[in-house]
Amino acid sequence: EEITFIEDVWAGGGNLGPSIEYFVRGLEVGNMVFMQYKTFHDGSREELPVKVIDTGIGLERIPWLINGSATSYMDTFAEAFEFFSEKIGVTVDQEIWEKFGPYSCQLNVDEVENLDQTWQQISDKIDVPVEKIKEAIAPIKEMYIILDHTRTLMMVIEDGSLPSNVGGGSNVRNILRRVFYILHKTGWWDKLGMDGLIDLFQKHKADLCKIYGEFREYKSFREIIEIEYERWQSTDEQQKIKLEKLLKKKKVMDIDDWILAVTTWGMSPDKIAEISGQTVPLDFYYQLDLRNSQLA
Repeated sequence: EEITFIEDVWAGGGNLGPSIEYFVRGLEVGNMVFMQYKTFHDGSREELPVKVIDTGIGLERIPWLINGSATSYMDTFAEAFEFFSEKIGVTVDQEIWEKFGPYSCQLNVDEVENLDQTWQQISDKIDVPVEKIKEAIAPIKEMYIILDHTRTLMMVIEDGSLPSNVGGGSNVRNILRRVFYILHKTGWWDKLGMDGLIDLFQKHKADLCKIYGEFREYKSFREIIEIEYERWQSTDEQQKIKLEKLLKKKKVMDIDDWILAVTTWGMSPDKIAEISGQTVPLDFYYQLDLRNSQLA
């Protein structure tokens, strides 16, 4: 009775097809995409000669169902979250998260036309004022971003990728700099520091070793993070100057300007928003992914 099936269409990687998604308590547990068409940049499509069923089941979401936690992150980042939370002194308002969690999927920016209205609708359903909900989830959201990004960084760097300005390396650099930015914006860097950040990476290994086994020692890992931190600090002012010059020419940045600043200047969207006073476009990550797919 708790399972909700939703018919949809999924597209990605040049393929497209009808899909079935299944949700439990607001969380998409898995989906099946019936790959039927090959798509082209002009919007046209043709039938695939070989059609497959692409099945995706969230491995990390199964513990969420079993344990009944407010979010899957609480199970996914068990040791890492506890360590991080204690270091920065932030705790979860469990009552609000348990009420808010089942409705959080309604805030998908790709599918919602009026986010403010959706926030109010959720507020009415759980009988908690909008501002109180946002106040409770805002710091935890930032924590989840950092936990997600640091785990990704740990895995890709351990796998041989390095931060750079080109290709996949630029993604590594961008998400690492977003981690630095959020830690400084929230004041958490003063409580965590470089030693604490490196310890956080180790906590991710502790969470993952139950699946992957013990990780080999990566002797230069800390050095890579430290060098990137120094580069982020030294180039921050240069990036700001470039952005301010752009803003003198154009008061309102379009999507091309945002993508330029992120991919070429190495700025995080959050930093751009802070300097420009403009909000990150709701479709920014979609447009960035679309352009990367076209280049590929």
